[in-house]
Amino acid sequence: MKLDNIESRYLPRERMTRAISERMVKSFLDLFVLSLLDNGGKHGYEIMRELKVKTGAQIGAGTLYPLLYELEERRLVAGEWMSPTRRSRRVYRITDQGEKYRDQSFQGLDRLLKSSSNSNH
Repeated sequence: MKLDNIESRYLPRERMTRAISERMVKSFLDLFVLSLLDNGGKHGYEIMRELKVKTGAQIGAGTLYPLLYELEERRLVAGEWMSPTRRSRRVYRITDQGEKYRDQSFQGLDRLLKSSSNSNH
């Protein structure tokens, strides 16, 4: 599931305040990060920048890097050191296990949201 789809599905800007949007992103940050990695490998700063642009949420390095290390331990992402022309950067890619986890998690979130909206009517 691409982040653009996730953004429009779970973060409809016209109905959600910035505070609620940020809370949603921070609550499911692992899923948003995994979705960002769908488009190929990214280093931490790229992930922070894209999250800001696509969701409006400001995620700092002190939040993101521990999450990336945890996702790597759980084998949901794979990190690889790259050294283009200057300092080395760790580039993270989503694994097959990470794709499965992300898809199942969003399906569960969909079911939860549908059941809670049905019970309110």
